[in-house]
Amino acid sequence: MTVSRKQASSDAASHGSSLRGHVSETGRLSLPAELRRAVGLERGGPVRIEVVDGEIRIRTMKEVRDRIRALARASGLADKASVADFVDWRAAERARLALAKLRS
Repeated sequence: MTVSRKQASSDAASHGSSLRGHVSETGRLSLPAELRRAVGLERGGPVRIEVVDGEIRIRTMKEVRDRIRALARASGLADKASVADFVDWRAAERARLALAKLRS
């Protein structure tokens, strides 16, 4: 069976192997198309860049949102994690503190 170079690179990108990129003199990082396709950045888009244990980690914002939502579901806060719920909670907290201050 013959595998094209492009297919081999695509397979490598999706299975955790490494591909070669390039950092320009101005600091711009060029990522191979296979890597961008593997993580859903075919047409570019916002990403979250972190340094974790001395390594650069690049995640799509969709991946970041999905992770936050999964953590909220796992913690049991998914139903309480809306902005409206937070604003309501803060208003109730302010009212409670104001009442406690009046009583003291």
